[in-house]
Amino acid sequence: MVDFTDIGRRIKDHRKAKGLKQSDIAEMLNVSVSYISQIERGVEEVSLKRLDEIAIVVGATLDSLVSDVNADSENYLVSEIASKINPLPPNDRKRLVAVIDAYVDC
Repeated sequence: MVDFTDIGRRIKDHRKAKGLKQSDIAEMLNVSVSYISQIERGVEEVSLKRLDEIAIVVGATLDSLVSDVNADSENYLVSEIASKINPLPPNDRKRLVAVIDAYVDC
């Protein structure tokens, strides 16, 4: 389920980090300040197209606004690997470590 409150908070964080006011974004996108305010508060369920436009204006990536995670970042990859390994039994984890060690030694 999409959490529009979190998306709005991320938009607001990026907007402020870039030194923009809601009115700046509203003007760039030709929408009302009220609309931007509603998006930032999670009241308005913003479309993907509009969210992409907002991402460009605030200097963010679309994925960082939606999930607060950059899929290209090293931290994301490490946590993704850990999430797949953690449920495995200890012996399977040891085998994976051996495979990783063999790969690194190549």
